[in-house]
Formats: sequence, C-alpha cells, structure tokens
Amino acid sequence: MKKAGIGVLILMLVGLSAFLLWEFVLKPTPPEIIFVTVKLDNGCEFDDNTFAVEVYETGLISTFKNGTAYFSARSDHRLHLIANPEFPEVQYDGDLEPVTSSLILKSYCDVSERMMNIFKSMNETFR
Repeated sequence: MKKAGIGVLILMLVGLSAFLLWEFVLKPTPPEIIFVTVKLDNGCEFDDNTFAVEVYETGLISTFKNGTAYFSARSDHRLHLIANPEFPEVQYDGDLEPVTSSLILKSYCDVSERMMNIFKSMNETFR
C-alpha cells in the first residue's frame, strides 16, 4: 500500500514536471507581426529599382527605394529577392530568408558566386 502511494506521488511529480517543461520551455511562441527593413546589397549591373522583396507565403511585394524596402510580415514567414514586377523583361529569384526586423539581401548575377552559395547550402543541409 505504501509503495502504491509513493508510485502515485512520483507519477504526479513527473506529470507536473512535464507540464511545467512544456509551458515554460518547449511551448512554441505564436507568430507575431514584425516591421521589416530590408537593405539591398546589389551585386548586379542593374539599378536597385530593378529588384523587389517578396514575402513568399503571402505574395506581398515591396520595392526598394534608395536601396531599402519597408513592410510588415509575420515572424514565421520567409522573404526572397525577386525582380520588380514593373520590369517584366528581367527575371531574378533569390534564396529564401527568414523574416527578421533588419535584413540585408544580396543580389548575385555572377553565376559562379550564386552556385557556390547553393552548394554551400546543400552541404549544410545534408551534413
């Protein structure tokens, strides 16, 4: 009878510990809206106005003005550099980056440099 009481007490302590661990350490935080400032590091011969930033999940597009774009996005979304829709003759599709309040996106027009970043990303993924 005494062992059963100790077993129940241990079970309750384990359950309470698991609950507290979930609530204060492991529970994911809900996404929040972040005001984003994106600066362009233009490595191409194109003007900065040729590029834009797209929020991948929503399709929201913000163009660069003086090398900077401003918009709001959720913290669980991703961004990527694209060609400005006002220039349909230009095509560009950059890498996906997580949303942060301040970000610098680099445009790569040199194929070898861009390919090196892709290979680097693949190496990190399949490690």
